[in-house]
Amino acid sequence: MTYPTPGVPGPVGPEGPPGPTISQFQQDIFSATGSLSIPSGAWVNFAGFPGAVVQPGGTVGIVANGIVLKFPPLTGFSQVLFSFRISGTIGGASGTPREWQIQTRRPDGVTVVGSDGNVKVDGTSISNRDTVLVSYTSGVTDPFSVDGIQVGMLNKSGQTITLTAIDVRVQRIINPQ
Repeated sequence: MTYPTPGVPGPVGPEGPPGPTISQFQQDIFSATGSLSIPSGAWVNFAGFPGAVVQPGGTVGIVANGIVLKFPPLTGFSQVLFSFRISGTIGGASGTPREWQIQTRRPDGVTVVGSDGNVKVDGTSISNRDTVLVSYTSGVTDPFSVDGIQVGMLNKSGQTITLTAIDVRVQRIINPQ
């Protein structure tokens, strides 16, 4: 099969409308330093950590009220990454497994949305331990925007955990469509 020889290109058409100007990657950092003891079996909401604040300069627009973190509503889907970094100590003898879970929960403080377990065996330091929970929002009526979300720790270790610092990096990747 043969194709005809292409002709002379026509005139350039008008320029189209500008593309979206939304930043697709956003980040806020929620942090605190001090001392917070968590007894075995207890849940602690990091929003209640003494001096916990959303650091200035973030782009997600998280609002923290001491109980929940609320997200600005979006019309479409977005991916949300909660990246937790904790520092502190955990009681108990070295060589004994001690477990805790980093969790997101609904405002009732009971309903678990996401959870990841961590274990310490050697020593008592839990400094610079990182955990990431992946979630999403799905529109203007999403519970993360309407009700907010708690972020924190469930101590299942059988020992007291003393936290001295927390950082919760909240990253939101927005679908521009």
